[in-house]
Order: sequence, then structure tokens, then C-alpha cells
Amino acid sequence: SAYLEEERAITAPLKLFKEHQSFPQSRNGFKVGMKLEGLDPSHPAFFCVLTVAEVQGYRIRLHFDGYPECYDFWVNADSWDVKPPGWCEKTGLKLLLPKGCKDGEFNWNTYVKNCRGQLAPKHLFKSLNTSVTPSGFRAGMKLEAVDRKNPSLICVATIAAAVDNRLLIHFDNWDDSYDYWCDASSPYIHPVGYCEEAELMLTTPADYKPPKVFTWEKYLEETGAQAAPARAFKQRPPHGFQVGMKLEAVDKRNAMLIRVATISDVEDHRIKIHFDGWSEEYDYWLDADSPDLHPVGWCQKTGHPLQHPNDSPVPPGQGCPTPGCSGVGHIRGPRYGTHYTAVSCPYSDVNLNKDGLVPDRLNGERPVTLSGPPRHRRAETLTQTHPPTPRVDNSQQLLLHQTTCLAPTDVSSRHKCSIIGLLVIDGY
Repeated sequence: SAYLEEERAITAPLKLFKEHQSFPQSRNGFKVGMKLEGLDPSHPAFFCVLTVAEVQGYRIRLHFDGYPECYDFWVNADSWDVKPPGWCEKTGLKLLLPKGCKDGEFNWNTYVKNCRGQLAPKHLFKSLNTSVTPSGFRAGMKLEAVDRKNPSLICVATIAAAVDNRLLIHFDNWDDSYDYWCDASSPYIHPVGYCEEAELMLTTPADYKPPKVFTWEKYLEETGAQAAPARAFKQRPPHGFQVGMKLEAVDKRNAMLIRVATISDVEDHRIKIHFDGWSEEYDYWLDADSPDLHPVGWCQKTGHPLQHPNDSPVPPGQGCPTPGCSGVGHIRGPRYGTHYTAVSCPYSDVNLNKDGLVPDRLNGERPVTLSGPPRHRRAETLTQTHPPTPRVDNSQQLLLHQTTCLAPTDVSSRHKCSIIGLLVIDGY
């Protein structure tokens, strides 16, 4: 409160936060060593075998069994993305098994016994208690969806899975690393015909190259699919957050940290986060319903450390050379809790705007060790942008799409092209 008075700032009202962002009603019961099933943030089509590696307040750090710690990630204890052991088998979804485990032979009880681990009990998973509302969406239905990695593109897409109130969006003929989960209120999904009606670009499957013309009627007939009913789309209203409001936010460059933050800009469904005491170059956009956003006081309530505004610069020559950085964290993940050089600093100029500093965990290969029934996928990965209404200002979109989405058709290398921008020496 003293800081708010000093800054003459206002807190973001509690009513603007979703239930999963607000103060939890119970304590975090997860313990280090517990095993569970959870979504891979980099490959959202796959649930994986995970182990709780660290507990911090109402958050848990999850480790992929059989992989290095650099791929560990953080979620809230009530996240929909984590499920109890056996959930994938029960729901018919694929479970990506650890290296060395054979499909058809995996058994959770045997696995935990051999690992000397512990199954996470079902009562810890709050998402299992969520009431399911009939939405009208079904797996296999077609729609038009925004590419979250290239938001200027709206593409032909399919509902790959419908679980509880969640939908897995898959872009036709695209690599599954572009997949994402959402619900019926998402502003990123639209009914068939949305782009034509709004005179926007629609990115179509690779089959539709000039002079072949894409029409939804013909495409639905060719694929034997149905369009998702327009009545099922229930886009949520704008969020209500305002510039200048204070909140607490996860630092995406150092995900174990939560910082004091201010909203510096807003869109209908997104807000721009500025960390108090830091340069604007560290600002970034988040969806207003992101689980990484919390009301003021969330850290204190849940027992999670809160990083105060950066008003005490580290003296030159002591610790990390990056201005304001205290040396906490490492670009190689939690294996190294601290760093002393700009090369290893998550905030240094050499790392600030680079993606792909850690190689793809799956090495570009589609998993072959899966548990559960396979989901039908089209083999092609090439895509082509086709505008139903020609627009001069979309040439850059076409170039962007061709640059980022063209991929080899060989199944062993079917992945989004990425550049490893920096080689880091362990321990530095």
C-alpha cells in the first residue's frame, strides 16, 4: 500500500481477473517428486509424463521425465494443463512416454515403482471439478483461427480435440507445434466464412494453389467434415483493464519470478506489461486472461516471493553486467540458478529478442512413443495464403507466412524452422 501511495497508482480491480488468476481457495498440495500428466507448452498437442521438481507458493515447476532440466516449466497449481496419472488413457488422448518406455507396455504403477516416485493424488487437480457446459463444438469440425505465433494470419483450422470446455485448434496441413488450446469464448477462433465476410486474408491449405480456388463448401465436401456451428462461438467482451493499473505478473524471461507490474497499453483482449523499475524494452503483451497475471497481493496470499521494483542497481563489477539484473536465473533454465555473464543473462542485449536459445525438445521429430489411440493427421505441411478478397497491403503477410511455415515433407524433419541464435557454455 505504501508503494501504491508513493506512485499514486491504482490496483487492477479484482473483478477484472478470471477465477484461475485470482486468489486460490485452497493451498498448493503438490510435493516435489510427484508424477502426473501435463501439456507440453511447446507442443500443445501432446500430454507428457512429468514430475514436480519444485514448489513455490501456488506454483509448481514441472520436469519432463527423461529430458534435461532446461525444458522445465512453471504452472499454477490449479492449471487445466496438468492432469492426474491415467487421465489420458481415460479420455483417449495421446500420452508422450519417456525415452525407453514402449507403447502398449507403459503402466503408471509399475513406472512409479521403478522410479521410486509418487503418483500425484487426484484431489490436487482442481480442473477435474470444473463443470462442463455443452458448447456445440465437436472434434473434427472446421473453422477459421488466428495463428497465435503469427497473429496477422487467419487460417483454415480443425478442432483436433474437445475436452471438458477446451478445444485443441490444429491448422490444416501445419506442424502441430502451432496447435493451441482455447475455449468457446476465445477471440482467436471464428466460424467458417468469417474472413470472406470481413474482407480479410484467409490462409488456406497447401492444396489450394492458383488457379485452384478455395471455397469452404468444396473443402468441407472434399474432407467430409462439418463446419463448427456459428452459434457455438461466444466471443468474450473486452477485458476492462486500463493503462496505469498495477498487478503482479510472471516474468516470461525468468519464469520462476513474479514481479510488480504496470499495464502500459491495452487492446480489446490483450494487455501490455511493464515491470516497474525496468526499461520499456522488457515490456511484452499478454492475453488478458493469461494465468501469468494476478491481482496485487497474490504473492503474499500464496506465499510466493515477489520481486520488488528495480530501484537498487547492482554496483558495477559485482555480479551480472546487465543493468538492474541481480544475477538470478539463467537462459539454460533452472539447472543454473544464477549467472555472472551477459551471455547467460536472460535480460542481456544478446538474448533479449532471441527465440530458440534451447533446441526443440523433440529434435524436430514427431513422437513415436505414444500411449493411446493416434489422431488422424494430414501428411502435407506446405501452406499457401489465398485472399478471398484481394488486398494490396497483405503482401507482407504472404511473405511472412511463406518464410515461417514452409517445412520439409519428410516426417523425420517436419517441424517449424528455427534458428539457434547462441551457443552457451554450461556453467557460465
